Amino acid sequence: MSSSISDELRVKLLRSETDALLQSPDFVRSPVMSQLLSYLVEEAISHPGNPPKAYQVAVDGLGRTEDFDVQADSYPRVQVGRLRKMLAAHYAAHGGATRLHIPIGHYAVEVEEHDSKLDRRPIGSGRPEIASPAAVDSAQWFTNREALIGLAALLLFGTIGLIWWFNTANPPAAEDVAAAYNYTLPPKVYIATDQSQPSTPNGTNAASLELFFEDAFASSSQVRLVAADGADLNPQESQNGYLFDSQLVTGPSGPVISFSLTSLLKNEKIWSTMMPLPESVSEYPEKLGPIASRVAGVYGVIPTDQRKRLPDDAMIGYACLLRFESYRANRDPQQLPTVKSCVQKSLVADPLDSSILAAASYLSFLREEATGKQPDPEAGLEYARNAMIRGREDASANFALARASFFNGNCGRGKEFAEKAAELAPYEATIQAETGAYLYGCNDPVAIKYLRRAISLDPRGSIVAETALALTLLAEGKDREALEFAEKIVPSSTVVGPYYEMTMAMVYAKNGEIEKSRASWDRLVADYGKDTDESHEQMLRRLITNPLLADRAIDLLKGKGVIKG
Repeated sequence: MSSSISDELRVKLLRSETDALLQSPDFVRSPVMSQLLSYLVEEAISHPGNPPKAYQVAVDGLGRTEDFDVQADSYPRVQVGRLRKMLAAHYAAHGGATRLHIPIGHYAVEVEEHDSKLDRRPIGSGRPEIASPAAVDSAQWFTNREALIGLAALLLFGTIGLIWWFNTANPPAAEDVAAAYNYTLPPKVYIATDQSQPSTPNGTNAASLELFFEDAFASSSQVRLVAADGADLNPQESQNGYLFDSQLVTGPSGPVISFSLTSLLKNEKIWSTMMPLPESVSEYPEKLGPIASRVAGVYGVIPTDQRKRLPDDAMIGYACLLRFESYRANRDPQQLPTVKSCVQKSLVADPLDSSILAAASYLSFLREEATGKQPDPEAGLEYARNAMIRGREDASANFALARASFFNGNCGRGKEFAEKAAELAPYEATIQAETGAYLYGCNDPVAIKYLRRAISLDPRGSIVAETALALTLLAEGKDREALEFAEKIVPSSTVVGPYYEMTMAMVYAKNGEIEKSRASWDRLVADYGKDTDESHEQMLRRLITNPLLADRAIDLLKGKGVIKG
């Protein structure tokens, strides 16, 4: 992606690219982000290799007073996170030969000369189903006539490829793609807060709430955050919008926050709740994170409302992702052909849509039971790599690479990308749950942190997170606690999936309740077994896409005599 450059050229590129960014509409509308970018760039020029600390960013870059407490207030981290996402969104929409980048966990601005030689072929275009991105036509020419025809075809494809490359080297804005292909985009969300309320004794005020939810919604793939002073609250019929409102009010036991979400298309409130005001701003991620997840998570209020009114002919872009996530939740085989088709169409419309490429990668790892074909890990890895071309700061792209690594038994590499995905989407329960589940399969003790986080973000219950948490407790030797927790899991009324019954079989076996373990296993065989000579071990390896988890289940259940090889 980047090449080594001289110090003189580095400074020149930093200044010229910063000047260009500050003139773009997004930064013109955001004086705070413009000020922060200018400060960080000047620091990168004046003190290369010695980036500022959080306190310096807060006081010198963001204008906080000198008594700012970095231990109690995450303001600089939150604002730099917003800036990081603004830069990623800008380059995703407009491209650019020179790009600024802020690495995760740092306050250092880096400059890159973008490599235009990256492979940017349209993936799978023109095929009836998702094909391996690495597929190559190996037909040979046997006669001079055939050779001439082949050469003409190559020239034709080369010309088409050049035209396509010139279009994608500087990708069109998302809105331009949408207009050209009826490519649906995530809905807009406007944030409003009651600024009339005075600060509370602990320093919390409406402005700090607004900043938190701006950052939270900016990290969501399900909404497009509009500036807090959004001028347009009249979305078109084809593109809904939502107004998220938070107010500090006085409750019977002290200050509380009142939240509401209004559908601007229907002009009606579709969700509301109240909660006690957190003790301090430092508690926001833990206390307010579930609110952000409930509103803008993959299965939150906004995506659920969008699914209710999804037209049958809306198949490209965000509409496709809504269908994809529905399939992921329910595993309804009747949905799969539609999902595969809309992913293919979306890739034709925008071959570098990182979220769609991540979905294509996921489909490549599906079990044979679902597709009738063996998983294609090479295709899954290639789709994931292409997702990272535009989506290096996209959680779904990073997790696609993590999944490919885990599938191939590379826990170290998988953990690296999974944890980055979890950091990029801190309020998305599904990312947290999957990260924990895969790390459990790798016997990594940090898994429990992500699993508990997923459950706290989605109190309604994520069966992926809950089953993996039960298994993690087993791995920690907390057999009784695992049993008590597992017996409280309430499976979905529409689908249970093999993970639940496998988990219950393992938990019961580890606690010596062999008959209950066999009953869970028998239900698994009845629901997912084949009428063949397939062994129990073969069946489990077919059902569980995580090979490390399948190995652990087989070892435990064999050791307890629940299954035979």
